Amino acid sequence: MANDDDIARLAVSIRRGSIVAAAGCGKTEQIALAVGISDRRRLILTHTHAGVDALTKRLRKHQVATAKYRIDTIAGWCLRFAASFPQRSGLAAFAPATSAHWDDVYRAGARLLDSGAVDGVLLASYGGCFVDEYQDCTKQQHQVVSRLANLLPTCVFGDPLQAIFDFGDQQPVDWDSDVFPLFERSAELLTPWRWKNAENLELAEWLQGVRTALENGNDLDLRSRPRCVTWTSLPAAAQRRQRAIVGECLASMRDPVQGSLIVIGDSTSENRRSALAQKLAKQGFGNLEAISCKTLYAAAKTIDRTTGLARAKAIVDFGSKCLTGLERAELLKALGARQQGRRLGQAKFGSLFPLSDAVISSGSEASILALLQTLHDRPGVYLYRREMFHAMRSALQLKATRQLATLSIAIWEVQNRMRHAGRRPGNRSIGSTLLVKGLEFERAIIIAEDAMTRKDWYVALTRATTSIRIISPAERFLPSRDQIERSRSAL
Repeated sequence: MANDDDIARLAVSIRRGSIVAAAGCGKTEQIALAVGISDRRRLILTHTHAGVDALTKRLRKHQVATAKYRIDTIAGWCLRFAASFPQRSGLAAFAPATSAHWDDVYRAGARLLDSGAVDGVLLASYGGCFVDEYQDCTKQQHQVVSRLANLLPTCVFGDPLQAIFDFGDQQPVDWDSDVFPLFERSAELLTPWRWKNAENLELAEWLQGVRTALENGNDLDLRSRPRCVTWTSLPAAAQRRQRAIVGECLASMRDPVQGSLIVIGDSTSENRRSALAQKLAKQGFGNLEAISCKTLYAAAKTIDRTTGLARAKAIVDFGSKCLTGLERAELLKALGARQQGRRLGQAKFGSLFPLSDAVISSGSEASILALLQTLHDRPGVYLYRREMFHAMRSALQLKATRQLATLSIAIWEVQNRMRHAGRRPGNRSIGSTLLVKGLEFERAIIIAEDAMTRKDWYVALTRATTSIRIISPAERFLPSRDQIERSRSAL
């Protein structure tokens, strides 16, 4: 295996290979360095727009000339090329909206590459290809990259132990059967820069041991943890369990070393994570949302189809999903009574009535924004779903500025911008392994309420640089097997 110092040179020189990169070991840095020393322009592919932006920023940091690279998502690159040669590619879905549509895009991209029609274009444009986060590839995307590798020197970067995305009906790539036979394992990044830079080599060494245990399918033994990792037993009873979790979150506010904190909770339930954020809203905790947040979309659709009192109530309903202490039921009764000429709730909600009246009479974006902001500013009200609240405000402003047909369209545009910008968590956030993958924090609290796979454990444990609090039923256990492993064992 090559040393880290040689990785960039190796990535440039190999004809077809893979570089495995453990979490926090400088993968993005090595890709940027490799592009910088390349003789010819490189095509760089990844999975998300946020990934594109992260790579672009690192290349700019190293002052790599833009003429030396082109960065795109695998999906975007396939769609662009297949749509440019529709007869050769046989593309049917020019505006893909479902996973079936995207499967068609990848098949069309593979057909185009097989045809040889774009060989000259690609050979003239690029000296090679790098593919980042390869563990997040589907088998359909892998077919496209394998065709590219027949033409261009290709090096893929990723980590089998961080393959946690749920692709639904799309199969994830398997490293042993799909990747390594085609892209030989050429090197592994092992220097733990994330913890080395944080001067916490004790945690780095422990995590390396954890990685080895998880890779080998062994027990995760928390009894040998370093001082910066604490463990708390998770009670079996639901009520006691919640008290223990909230207690650990409150205790983290007394940590001798503060800094950003991520609470990694139930990956299967948005409602359970947001309920925890609601309980801790007064302490400044906020819930991380999926980019395509269903609750936000549903609220926008309700606002779109309502007018008058129903629209005002829809705004209050949305506010109650983001703000604690709103007294939703009492406020809704007061709004209904006001329309009947009664004075119910005048003393408590009187300052809101002119704003709700404006929403009822005009329904304008300005009136909705004013009501939401005033709800937010009321004494005793705390914001716990920050991303959802701010996305709604941005969408209302965008709809008014651009005169868009519906709020739902504005929500889609705002969320698309978020895909490009990447996530910027608050100082105390609550999320899942999927939502925090690729992010870094000073501290982490890991709540193992449900069975976590070895990959979920690895992603969760490698988010923090300073300290980790673990809440789990036992100190030593065997993490559950990943779906792909369960499927293979059933064959």
